[in-house]
Amino acid sequence: MWHFLMLAIAYTCVLASPAEAAPKKKGPPPDLFKACDLQLRSDLREGGTWLIPRDIRLDEGRLMLTVTFSSEKSIRSVPKVLYGNSDEEKRRQLRGYLEEMKGAVDAATKESAWFVVASKRTLPPDFRSAEGDASPWYGILLADIGGKCRSVAIFRNVQPDQLPTDSQRELSE
Repeated sequence: MWHFLMLAIAYTCVLASPAEAAPKKKGPPPDLFKACDLQLRSDLREGGTWLIPRDIRLDEGRLMLTVTFSSEKSIRSVPKVLYGNSDEEKRRQLRGYLEEMKGAVDAATKESAWFVVASKRTLPPDFRSAEGDASPWYGILLADIGGKCRSVAIFRNVQPDQLPTDSQRELSE
């Protein structure tokens, strides 16, 4: 009887072990830019650089973000404008903007936000600044919010001296 029991246990172990010992298939390694992988690379196709913000501050009154880099240099976004035919439409849009901006502030703490400095050549002509060519670069703050890439804020006419030294070199190459 003991022999039969030992044989049954050994047989069970042999059947179970190949399935458990088989190597598990792993997917591709996660992308550094998470959900913003395609957008970030598209923005950089004509040159530029990207940085991970050290801090993002929200100015709820002006609907602006201030991004601070590790070198303590900071840059302010263009204020968001509320559009709509009624106050209710504008309030809905305001709530959406604030939610997205707060999501970017949160994403910065998780290293899921990226400040992209890209060539204005990547912008459609009607999106280019009418202020002239003060700089060939613009900035965009991308954030992975809830697994989706969001373009949270735009920074017009980014000057290289507003950025950390190593990023300035990348823009001059």
